[in-house]
Amino acid sequence: MNVKLKRKVISGALLCTMCAYSMPVFAFSKEETVYTKLDKDGKNYSTIVSTHLKNEEETEWIKDMTDLFNIENTKGEEGFKQEGNSLIWKADKKDIYYQGESQKELPIACCVTYELDGKELSVEEIVGKTGKVKVTIHYTNKEEHIVTINGKEQKLYTPFVAVAGTVIPNDKNKNIEISNGKVINDGSKTLVMGVSMPGLQESLNISNEEITIPDDIEISMEATDFELGNIVTFVTPKVLEEDDLKFLDKLEEVYQQVDTVETASNQIEEGSTALASGSAELFLGSKKLNEGSQVAYQGAKQMREEVEKATKQLVNDKKEVLDDATLSQIGEQAKQSAVLNDTQKQAIGNKAQAQAIQMIQEQKTIIGQEAANQVGTLLLTAEQKQKIEASVKGGLEANSNYQALPVNQQEMILQFSKSSAIMAAEETARETAKQVANMTAQNVAVKVAGEVANSTAQTVAGEVSTQVAQITAMTTAKQVANQVKTQAQNQVVSQMNTLGDGLSQLTNGLGDLKNGTNSLQQGASELQVGANTLEEGVEKFNKEAIEKICDYMNGDVREVHERVEKLIELSKDYNHFTMLNGECDGEVKFVMIIDAIKRAQVEQENKEDTAFLNEKREKEKESTR
Repeated sequence: MNVKLKRKVISGALLCTMCAYSMPVFAFSKEETVYTKLDKDGKNYSTIVSTHLKNEEETEWIKDMTDLFNIENTKGEEGFKQEGNSLIWKADKKDIYYQGESQKELPIACCVTYELDGKELSVEEIVGKTGKVKVTIHYTNKEEHIVTINGKEQKLYTPFVAVAGTVIPNDKNKNIEISNGKVINDGSKTLVMGVSMPGLQESLNISNEEITIPDDIEISMEATDFELGNIVTFVTPKVLEEDDLKFLDKLEEVYQQVDTVETASNQIEEGSTALASGSAELFLGSKKLNEGSQVAYQGAKQMREEVEKATKQLVNDKKEVLDDATLSQIGEQAKQSAVLNDTQKQAIGNKAQAQAIQMIQEQKTIIGQEAANQVGTLLLTAEQKQKIEASVKGGLEANSNYQALPVNQQEMILQFSKSSAIMAAEETARETAKQVANMTAQNVAVKVAGEVANSTAQTVAGEVSTQVAQITAMTTAKQVANQVKTQAQNQVVSQMNTLGDGLSQLTNGLGDLKNGTNSLQQGASELQVGANTLEEGVEKFNKEAIEKICDYMNGDVREVHERVEKLIELSKDYNHFTMLNGECDGEVKFVMIIDAIKRAQVEQENKEDTAFLNEKREKEKESTR
């Protein structure tokens, strides 16, 4: 336990032992002042008790008890009647002051020793000497009691406080000091006063290592022709009033608070241990999180870079989807699919022949002029269109690349191919018929008009069908492929740009997370160090401070408290030196006067002692003759 705290606690306990109490008011109260003369060694040789009977109720008679002898009234003419130890005073409503002699042993014994330059000497040897003088006054408490504390019998002494003082002239003495007291120097003389509490160390059961409660008073000086005046000691068991001890009523509350502090301290220690354990787990978790955020950041950064690279490559890709070989293959397949069979050719020829013959028969004269105009407005029949469409469809269905396309794209290509084939066939037919008609009208007779028309129609239809199919298929395939590529490319680029933006945000976020987890790891590391330090500090504080304080408060202080309460009772009980009427209150104090040491007086006493011893020897010699 902290030494300062011990001193405060013990000092409070000491105050308790030097207490006085308010008593009930009786008919009268008795105050005794015991004057004792002590020789130079501290031995008692004369005791006179001065008594004051306080007549609070102003009665006519006061009944007192005493064991004094040679009693006399010291203030007034009031008389008394004594029967054994009973003393009846005719008070006449006044206070009574009287004194008497006593042979009772004092509750405090005194022993005085003298040293010169560290060597103990007798009074006779030290008087008149020069050097370093030390006078030690040792007090012994003889008011011993056996009391019960915590169920055990303990030895306690009535608590007395002894205050000793003397006046030392400065002309023959210097560097004057006193233990446990005060030195007051007015220039010509020095007043020294010291305090002793004999028996209190044992009564409180306090080790000298914790605090020393003095039984002795030491007076030291550098003396020339050493002499010493009277040393006067004032002794009392009461120096405080009862109100000064009200703080003792709060000790039980303090004990409860101490228990609360101990419980709270244990909880704090448990909490600091849990905090240290949790901070260690937090540090490990933050470390793993930091490592994971580092990996995630690097991965996201790499993904962002790869996406940006792929997006640039895709945007810069200007290549045709279908190469020349593929387009040529598509054209050949379309051309083969558009070849007319003999029946189709014959039907076309027969129709053309019939039309040509009819036209020549009806308009022979203007055939040349109108042939071209009639041919210029020539359109295919529905049947021809159906045949062309069927031919185109059949050609596409035989194409594996066409079959690999989605249905919507197949439909789009089919419609486009049909329209293109019909348009091409009509255009080709019109141009060919115009030329044929013109040539026929001018060069061929009506006789051969039908045959020429038949033959020409079959030839032109076959060639136009295959050429249109080839060109249309190649053009359509290229356009569709490029269109699909552009649309897909634009969509993919847009999505990749969106992905790139997301990856940039993710990378930035992971960068912030990486920095945050790094700070978190550092903070967790510092927290772990701090938590470990806190745990060690709290554990040390709890064991080396709180536990010791609580043990001390619940052990030593509680015992001191009980001892103090017993000492208070003993102090309260010690209220007279002679005898006390049970109907009155009492108070007692002692004045012990140690004889002065004077060189002339000691020499005279030595002469008287020598003469007495010589006379005694002579008498002894005579008695033996």
